[in-house]
Formats: sequence, structure tokens, C-alpha cells
Amino acid sequence: MGKSELQSLYTFQQLLDLGIISKKSENIMNNKYIAYLVLGMVLLGTVATLSLGLVAAQGPDTVEVGSDNYQTQQSAGEKEYRFRAQTRLRIKTSHQLQLNMSVNAMEIGDRGFYLEVESDGDMEMNMTCVRDQEQLGIQNGSLVRNQLRHQVRNNFAARLQINKTEFNARIGMEMSRGDAIRAHWAYFDEDGEEWVEVESSYEDGMLVAETDHFSVWTIVESPSLLGLWIGIGVGVVAIGAIAAIMIRKKRA
Repeated sequence: MGKSELQSLYTFQQLLDLGIISKKSENIMNNKYIAYLVLGMVLLGTVATLSLGLVAAQGPDTVEVGSDNYQTQQSAGEKEYRFRAQTRLRIKTSHQLQLNMSVNAMEIGDRGFYLEVESDGDMEMNMTCVRDQEQLGIQNGSLVRNQLRHQVRNNFAARLQINKTEFNARIGMEMSRGDAIRAHWAYFDEDGEEWVEVESSYEDGMLVAETDHFSVWTIVESPSLLGLWIGIGVGVVAIGAIAAIMIRKKRA
């Protein structure tokens, strides 16, 4: 009878008592069991980590919308709505939210807008997203309060309305860090007929801002330093030319 057959007939302790397996063999086998156990735990942890990473990478559930208009009730949590396989609206809410959305996706194109809303109860919100502010009835959209050198980026504007007077919101737009350097979120002051710039920051690939006020929102952008210096140079040259003409006229 071979050694393997003996091991199938006797327990490990019986083989040890009979002297068929030595103490040294016992230690080796115990060490193997420990090594296998540790290896199994490492593999299990690796699989769990990869699974969690995959879930995180997948992000929120996505609803494909084949038209410009969509109405839905969203429970507390986060969900993404992609209009005409182009414009993506990612909405996160603290309570149940009745959403009425109108998105001109074919003109806005492949862009990602983020909105997070917190309140003390269920909400209803209307969202109208367009490319040009004129589509929202805003004609005097070139002025930015206290920052007249800024210009409005006419590639996204959103009118946001909610049935709450007290709430906190966070808005964001996907863009590169380079584009975000000179960009800020701004809302339109209908009384003053001008854009009011708000403090903005770049986080997780988005230009973001926090607010407790909903109206029409867009992104304003300051000109590059090169363009600013060119403008100043042109102005100086123009002033010099006018001064030279005036001097010649006085001498004549």
C-alpha cells in the first residue's frame, strides 16, 4: 500500500502517531496551509477591491433620452440623463425630485453638466438647457458685473427653476483644466440685465460653483493675457495718433 493510500485511510494525527509522518513533515504541511490561507485572503481582497473599483468607475445609472424633452421622478440619489447620445445631465438630489427637462442637445453637443440639490423635502425642478443665451430671451448678455473685460461663452446656458425658497445647490461643467483657468460660473441678474460672476473652482474634471439661487446660469471667460496686452497696445497707439493730429492742428 502506497503512502497516498495510507493518507486516505488514516487521519493526519493517526499517521503522525504511527510515525509514518514526521514532525518535520507536519511543520512543512502546516506552513503550506498557512501560506495557502494567506494567499487566498490576498486574492479575495484583490477581487473585492477590483469589484469596488469597477462599480465606482461605472458611475450612476444612465437614462438614454431620444428627444429634447423628458419628465421623470427621481428618488434620492444620483442619476445621469443623456439626451440624443450627446448632452449629459448628471443630477444628484437629497430627496425625491420631479424633473421637467428640456435640452437642445444637437446644438449643445457632447457636454457634461452636473447638478446637486439639497433641501428639507421633496422638490420639483424645471431645467431648460440651450447653447445660446438669446434662446432664453437674454439679449444684453455681454456685460458682467464689475468685470466688463469678461466675455460670455455662448455654448451653454441653463435656466433652473425650483419650488423651494431654501436650498443649497452645486453646479458643474466638464472641461479641461486649461479651459477652466480663465472661466467662472455666472448667473443672469434680470433686474440689472447683467451677468453676476460667482466664485468657481476646478474639481474632478469640472468647473464647479455653489449657490442657493436659481435663475439662468452660464460660463463667462476672461480674455487671454496676450489678447489683453494687444488691446492695451492698440488703445495706446490710437490715443497717440489722436494726440499727434490735435498737435498738428494747433500748429497749423
